[in-house]
Amino acid sequence: MYIQAVLIKVLIQRNIMKFIRVSLAIFISLLLFAQTGSAQESSAEIKNQSSTGTLDAAGEYVFHKVSAGDNKKVFRDAVTGHIVKNKGIQNFYAVPAIETKWLATIINSEVVWHEQLQQLEQTYRKTFQRRADLKSGQNDRAVRIENYSLNISKLEKEIAEIRRQIVQINVDQQVYINSLRKTPITTLVAIKTLYAADLMSSKDKLDVLNSAIFGSMEEPVLSHITSTHGNKINIPLQTGHIRVTYMYPENITHFDSEANEHIYLFLRVEAYPFSTGASNDGTVEDRGVGVEILSNIKQIQSYLNTKEVGDKRLLDWLIKEYNNQKINNDHMLNLITGKLGDFKMFRNGLKQSISELRSKVNSITAQRDSLVGSGDAVQIEAEYKRAKELYHQYYASRNVLTHEKYTLENDVMFSLFRIEGESSKNNANTEQKQMVDSNVASNIPISGRPLKDIFADILITANQKRKLNLQNYRERIYRANEEQTQLIQGALEWEVESEEFSILKLTRGNVGSRSHFVLHLAKRSILISKPGFPAPKSGVCKSTLLFKRGKNVMRNSSKPALDKLAKCLRKYPKQMIQITGHTDPLKPNYGEGSKFSNVTLGLKRAEALMTSLTALDFNPGRFIVVSRGAKDPVAIGKDQKDLAKNRRVEVISSPKE
Repeated sequence: MYIQAVLIKVLIQRNIMKFIRVSLAIFISLLLFAQTGSAQESSAEIKNQSSTGTLDAAGEYVFHKVSAGDNKKVFRDAVTGHIVKNKGIQNFYAVPAIETKWLATIINSEVVWHEQLQQLEQTYRKTFQRRADLKSGQNDRAVRIENYSLNISKLEKEIAEIRRQIVQINVDQQVYINSLRKTPITTLVAIKTLYAADLMSSKDKLDVLNSAIFGSMEEPVLSHITSTHGNKINIPLQTGHIRVTYMYPENITHFDSEANEHIYLFLRVEAYPFSTGASNDGTVEDRGVGVEILSNIKQIQSYLNTKEVGDKRLLDWLIKEYNNQKINNDHMLNLITGKLGDFKMFRNGLKQSISELRSKVNSITAQRDSLVGSGDAVQIEAEYKRAKELYHQYYASRNVLTHEKYTLENDVMFSLFRIEGESSKNNANTEQKQMVDSNVASNIPISGRPLKDIFADILITANQKRKLNLQNYRERIYRANEEQTQLIQGALEWEVESEEFSILKLTRGNVGSRSHFVLHLAKRSILISKPGFPAPKSGVCKSTLLFKRGKNVMRNSSKPALDKLAKCLRKYPKQMIQITGHTDPLKPNYGEGSKFSNVTLGLKRAEALMTSLTALDFNPGRFIVVSRGAKDPVAIGKDQKDLAKNRRVEVISSPKE
């Protein structure tokens, strides 16, 4: 019994141990499954977050739409997706290739858009002129010969208007060039000089550098800029001046073989080569200043090694500063070149239009003998409608590219905003800088928070403060007047339909003792146009035209009055034209209305005049046709002179009350 009991006990223990092992295995399996599922969910979540953006056509940029409502989730998903894609944040000192490419894309998009607009405008002008020529000679040879002088006059007016536009472009270009006086080109400068107490004082250092003491570096800095960048733009550089804007904060000294102490200063210098006048009027003190322009990274490294000064922090700062200066200088110079190219392109296009119109004036005598066939008329009309449609559709909307940079330093956020089409009437420095209000930026806590939350808050703050200046995208556009006789100029204004952004660079770095959070964005904005044209003139046109007895045919003596009336009506294309037909007061059985009733005859006369005006390319929708029959005679007598005065059509056009 004892043995049996022991065996049973052992068996039970074995079963218990087996159960424990099985249970443990199940528990571990469940735990692993839960972890796997969680990981899958996290992966799916990241995938879903990244999928909120859309790739551009080239598949290089992930753009996120900025809606009218709350965009917090969009910004957080964008930041998260960027960090995941780049496996962390990017190099603080490096400029991403995708950012450089985006800045080049901004310039190129501006050039391409204006080139296409110019081409469509030129096609529109050509087809409009061909149609105008067709309308002027669509009746018969005699009419074309009669209108020959009028056609030449219209062409000369068009030429004069285009010349006025060229003058305006020249004025706009000069205003733009003058505005460049405040535009700087930045460079790095290294200075070696003997030790001086004023240079070792951080409080007085910038004032000393911007005084006459270091005026000796003005000439080499400006000479370097002229030799390096002068051939990139088509306007001459002036005498210019310079200004020290920042200096490496640490003093670096070195003793020579005679125990003389020298100080090395590394400066960020803004040169203003488009302005006139020197930086100072004082006398330059001779301190044995040695000036070195640091024009590339290899030179920077060579200079530090040769002079045996500095450390890795200084080298990193110089490389970072050089990279930022290079991209900013190149972008600014490309922008200036593109803007000057726009002026030249539009000016040459208008000159080409003048040449074509002048050629037409010279050859119109020969052209008058060649009547336009119906087939040609249909083709000309179709080409004109197509050119007008393409021109109007092109500027109906526009895709605008911009570049934004944000830096958070403690509780203050600085922004830098680049645009492609700065108005020539504004400051030509297309980099608009602003400091976001500290009360807003203070809502962005830094300590102990994940980076993705900090950068998401930067995007939220930036979205609240930044607005696209639509005045930078005003354009001159043209359309035909109401009577299709000439092109009139209008102003193109915009409103924002939608915006989307892509993160180019997201990083954090230390400058001195402060942490900087840097965010660079590519921006795409869809603009919808609102064309504005001058309001039509208002005035009164009145005329009385006489008709033959019993007929709806105008007397030959009234044709000059008809021409004069047409000229007046063309001045006020928005006004309605009332045409009232009249007859003599004799009874229909005995007077001119024996064939028709007087009311019917008056209506036919009014309709005949409307047909004559319609043939002169007046819009039929402008006419109001009325018949008064014999109810309103202007002469009471029954002799032929009095009766002839009543056989008339009265026309009046006046502003609406």
